[in-house]
Amino acid sequence: MIELIYVSKAQSRFSEAELKAMLVQFRKNNKSKGITGLMLYDGYGTFIQVLEGDKQKVQSLYQLISKDPRHTRVNLLGESQIDKRSFPDWKMGFKNLADFPITNLDGYSDFLVQTDRSDYLEQKPSFALELMNYFRKNQATDLDKG
Repeated sequence: MIELIYVSKAQSRFSEAELKAMLVQFRKNNKSKGITGLMLYDGYGTFIQVLEGDKQKVQSLYQLISKDPRHTRVNLLGESQIDKRSFPDWKMGFKNLADFPITNLDGYSDFLVQTDRSDYLEQKPSFALELMNYFRKNQATDLDKG
């Protein structure tokens, strides 16, 4: 089993209705493939996502995501073998960070004030993992878990 983390930049901003429609489809597909994870969206077009599950299924999904025309770029931040899922009960946890107060993050980060958040995450992949873990541990009740 693997955990794969990537960041992507959307061609354009997504509305709440568009995000909800996509999540319904993503969750249905992920459930059928045994894939779990978490997706964060900054409200401006940057996504960061962790996918976990069977290596072949996760890598296949990542390849589909990489070719999705809704993205201008998709960058792999990390892939590792895992024994246990970080998000075992989440078909796809989701959080829109547009209104999230950045001062709530332990060790305050300037991530949410960056003009190009995907570049920021590409340059600081360890921060991307810290961000995902923060939401898994501290914001689970506020996540739309599907």
